[in-house]
Amino acid sequence: MLVRETLAENGPALAAPADLVILGAAQVVLCDPASPDGIGVLEGGAVAVRNEDIVAAGPAAGIVPLIGAQTRIVDARGGVVTPGLVDCHTHLVFEGDRSNEYFHRTRGLDDAGLTAAGLSWGVPASQLVNAGLPPERLAEAAQLRARSMLACGTTTIETKSGYGLDHDSDLASLKAARLVAEATGLEIVGTYLGAHARPREGAARYLDRMIADTIPAVAAGGLAEFCDVYVDPDVFTLDECRRVLTAAADAGLVAKLHTDARVNIGGARLAAEMGAASVDHGNMLSDDDLRVLADAGTSVAFFPGFDWAVNHPRPVDGRRFACSGVNVALATDLCPVCWHLSQQMTMGFACRLSGLSAEDALLGVTLNAAKAIRRDARIGSIAPGKQADLVVFDVPDFRQLAFRFGTNAAAVVIKKGRVLVDATAPNPRDGR
Repeated sequence: MLVRETLAENGPALAAPADLVILGAAQVVLCDPASPDGIGVLEGGAVAVRNEDIVAAGPAAGIVPLIGAQTRIVDARGGVVTPGLVDCHTHLVFEGDRSNEYFHRTRGLDDAGLTAAGLSWGVPASQLVNAGLPPERLAEAAQLRARSMLACGTTTIETKSGYGLDHDSDLASLKAARLVAEATGLEIVGTYLGAHARPREGAARYLDRMIADTIPAVAAGGLAEFCDVYVDPDVFTLDECRRVLTAAADAGLVAKLHTDARVNIGGARLAAEMGAASVDHGNMLSDDDLRVLADAGTSVAFFPGFDWAVNHPRPVDGRRFACSGVNVALATDLCPVCWHLSQQMTMGFACRLSGLSAEDALLGVTLNAAKAIRRDARIGSIAPGKQADLVVFDVPDFRQLAFRFGTNAAAVVIKKGRVLVDATAPNPRDGR
């Protein structure tokens, strides 16, 4: 059993021993870009946790004295310890999927071809299934996905509303996210995405209702921290999105933008103007856009797994992004047409398809992703005083996470100092 209780045999316990200590790691990766190696690899390092926070990380000899009689020891068995993975852009809460659309697209149908064939596709197809569902039903559908993500090492998930496309449905999906967090122990960050798809009729009335009723209700209920908008020639214009984001800012919600995925519509400039936490997708961002975003402190989050799933004609050039000075985050973009649950796999896609280094890929799913949801002061790296979100991976070197992306290497997953997943624990059903 990888996680065990132990009575320390290291002399008298300190006055304030650790509650949990991780020993036996080949590497502890701090995810500290200021380190000489750019990521902070401690060979043979160890980590100590008290309550919900990290109290020490460093050479094992300096951590052992923190072991007391009640300290729980995690034996990493030559594996790698990283911060808990952060998925900064998902659509976790939805019923059903759009696998039918996916397979029609793999046979060559594009948007026009799907429409000509009389097939419902895109967000409106998901609206048919999700509109009017209660929070409990949505939470039930989302919980299995959330547990799979947790088992792969993801400890914090951002998720959006935006599939019911009406006031009550948006509130229900954000309430469902809370229920999932309570059931799983995951930290789930809510984002209101009412401006996800343009109604065929009455778009102006739809936006008026969002601004007058839904945004205030989301803010009053503490259901979201962010407001996202989809800026695209076929969805909402820059001026429409500016209006929504201004109302959201007045209500205390921070801006995020789906933008520049298919054409460069100027979303980066709007994001900088609104002080957005992140610009997401960004396939068509120019070098000038990246400089503007870097100057504004706005992250760029991109999704190589999504680009692969939809066969995007211009996948993101991650190396160009990384060299621009902008904060580059990675996410799954889990959604009804991209059933992608593993940030380990995201790292593999990011290295092979998008040109990132293994170091940039790991930072992209830890510290940089935490920055994209304004959580980097608490999560995303291993440092004393930070939240004890940690993963022990069964690999000898952190770079193997991007290489072995077709498997789940997460052995132990710790959230706020609590072991939520131990993949090596004995299974009573098989006698091990």
